[in-house]
Amino acid sequence: MIEMVLLNPSKETERKLRWSVWIEKDDAPFHLYIPQWRVPQPWPAHLYVQIQAFEGDPSKFVPGVASPQENNIRILLRPVCDHTRTRRYAPLEDSNEWQLGEPYIPSSLIPTDSHLLVIEVHWDLQSKGQF
Repeated sequence: MIEMVLLNPSKETERKLRWSVWIEKDDAPFHLYIPQWRVPQPWPAHLYVQIQAFEGDPSKFVPGVASPQENNIRILLRPVCDHTRTRRYAPLEDSNEWQLGEPYIPSSLIPTDSHLLVIEVHWDLQSKGQF
């Protein structure tokens, strides 16, 4: 399990916000896109991400509550494709309900021998309004 990674604001698009951090070990960025409807307002400048392997039946996974409130995000990800320093993942939920974009996760942040991942996003509410 990767305990926590701190991401900082880096980009705003028409519908999503992006937080990023450079992962030195992989010489690659970790970007996390989150739909604006899912981010508490005012937007927090920082967020913390926890990544862990998921073992078991995906149908028994209990996700976080999808709401535009201050609830943390907790979803299950499946691998989509491998790249040189990262692996692209996609949420297992219906694409119309995605709480995250498809993250490219640097190799050192991926638990060894894991297929499915649980990713949790925790808002740093002390940094609100600094995006």
